[in-house]
Amino acid sequence: MLTEFQNSPLTVFTRDIQHQEIQFEVPDSSSKVQADLYLPSGSSLQPAIVFFMGIVPPNREEERIVRLAEGLARSGMVVMIPWLETQKTNQLSRKDIGSLVASFKYLETHPRVRPDAIGMGGICTGASMSVIAAQDPRINEKVKFVNSFAGYYDAIELIVSTSSNTQRVDQNVQPWNSDNLTSNMITNHLINGLAPEDKTRITEIINSDLGSKPTGQLLSKNAHAVFQLVSGSTRKEAIKYTSDLNQETQSFLASMSPSTNIKNLKAHLLLMHDTHDRLIPSGESRRFAKDIEQNGGSVYHTEFSLFQKAVKVHTTKEDNTENTFFLGEAWKLFLHMYNVMKLAR
Repeated sequence: MLTEFQNSPLTVFTRDIQHQEIQFEVPDSSSKVQADLYLPSGSSLQPAIVFFMGIVPPNREEERIVRLAEGLARSGMVVMIPWLETQKTNQLSRKDIGSLVASFKYLETHPRVRPDAIGMGGICTGASMSVIAAQDPRINEKVKFVNSFAGYYDAIELIVSTSSNTQRVDQNVQPWNSDNLTSNMITNHLINGLAPEDKTRITEIINSDLGSKPTGQLLSKNAHAVFQLVSGSTRKEAIKYTSDLNQETQSFLASMSPSTNIKNLKAHLLLMHDTHDRLIPSGESRRFAKDIEQNGGSVYHTEFSLFQKAVKVHTTKEDNTENTFFLGEAWKLFLHMYNVMKLAR
């Protein structure tokens, strides 16, 4: 996962894996799932994982994605990476939860997969959606583990953090500056939840160069809340404005939050997060881990520091492109992946 050399130790000491581009239908739907499937060498049954990348361009040849999938496959795990609606629109989609459930069920019937050793995982928004899929009653008793890398726990809290440039870490509020990718995603979701006339008005205001905020009389309560959230507010104000959002938007945000049905998560949970992550606050994973522990669940939580530059899970234009290697952080990753593999066996 860390080395970019072609002849890494894993490639030298393991046999070549198989890569297949597959397609299958989602039951009770007209949708089809496009996915990459990576198979270990041989013909024996192996554990498996559905790994969802979330809001990233659907580039199947992206180097980090291929290296991750091939590394897991060479370690003896069947890996499926689905490409879904979220990646076509750069927006979260309820539809993709059903597609992730269907992906899990596809692996259950695959001739190379042990049906009692299938997990789920993802990165960023893909991590959160994988958790939500693992909570689904159709599969939640069967999912063995979920590995969440830099996912959010509560969509409302993510909006509050992004709007106020703060994050909640344990009982404290700390400064946090979100990346433009997160801000743009949230802005688009909030605007799309408006009535047509409000959507047009808000879009005109945001795109104008006037720089003046509209008066409350010009906008509905919901539209006013959206404008205040996307233009920036204090944490206290942001909490109030999220409660002013219309019911449809609040329902959507709840459905896209792992926190909503946390008691439905039966799988072992593994959490990974970098404290310097600017797309999703690391405090989200801390609260997730705490709630799981309080509910008597199984959780393994790893926090990295300055590891963002080494692995480049979230790459933005502002990233330092130096290939820095942190031995201590790599050891944390090794221990975390060891626990993933141990659960999969």
